[in-house]
Amino acid sequence: MANILIVGGTGCVGLETTNALLDKGGHKIISISRGHTAQPDLSEVIYHKGDILDIASLTSTLEKFKITHVLHAAAMRTTDCKAAPHSAIKINVDGTANLLEAIRLYGKIQRLVFISTAAVYKVTSDKCFVTERSPTTPLNAYTATKLAAEQLVECYSKNYSIPASIIRPQIIYGLSRGSEGSTAGVSSAIRAASQGENFTIPFGGTIGFHYAPDIGENVALALMKSPQHFASYNPPCQSLSISGITESINSEFASQHIDHLDTIYPFPTGVDDSAFKSDFPDYALTTFSAALQQMKQQLR
Repeated sequence: MANILIVGGTGCVGLETTNALLDKGGHKIISISRGHTAQPDLSEVIYHKGDILDIASLTSTLEKFKITHVLHAAAMRTTDCKAAPHSAIKINVDGTANLLEAIRLYGKIQRLVFISTAAVYKVTSDKCFVTERSPTTPLNAYTATKLAAEQLVECYSKNYSIPASIIRPQIIYGLSRGSEGSTAGVSSAIRAASQGENFTIPFGGTIGFHYAPDIGENVALALMKSPQHFASYNPPCQSLSISGITESINSEFASQHIDHLDTIYPFPTGVDDSAFKSDFPDYALTTFSAALQQMKQQLR
């Protein structure tokens, strides 16, 4: 049985991965937070107060629960990073360094998975699909801190024999996705359409999307079944146009409440996910139409 520590368990990725692991069974899951966010009601999960800025707190948690696997999904969001870049460095970079040092001192981790972002990729004028080897750039405080954290994860993995994987999702949508940030627009639009309310998705163009439950399934795979000592992955996704998404939502809910702006974000058109699919052939990838139908049923 694996003893899995979820750092950032109250967020979308942490929650969906927890659900995926619980569905598979046979694991003990410990979720830590600083106590600032309400914990989801999952009786099978042990909720433990811990602080990513305190190495002693992290080390004692690893030892107390005999942790074998770690998911690091805790981070400040883009808007918060822009407003408080020094705090972003403390949490996203120093916090990651603290967790890595605690793992090094503990010395018994079988796999660490770090959640980064596809926003780290440098976007060229043709907005092509990107691979894990495509150029990256510190576009803003969020991506700069994510790239710095990635470098630390790779360093600790290769120098201190810590098996680790970096996951770079693009835009995640689903009912577990909060409303914070403009990239939550698709999720918010679906909720609004279900209530017969108007909503404008604040961007346009074509971008890669991941259904939240799929992210949970695929992160769980990377956590439990990775064949590589160290690897960076683009998780499976669909490249979709925002105009097409808008049409699909309006059609599914028989309304015309949803529209979108033409603002183009500096994101690639999509990601090349072939490396992940090769290493994890039992990956999850739900089409947008199927995901939309699932969400509609859940929102009734």
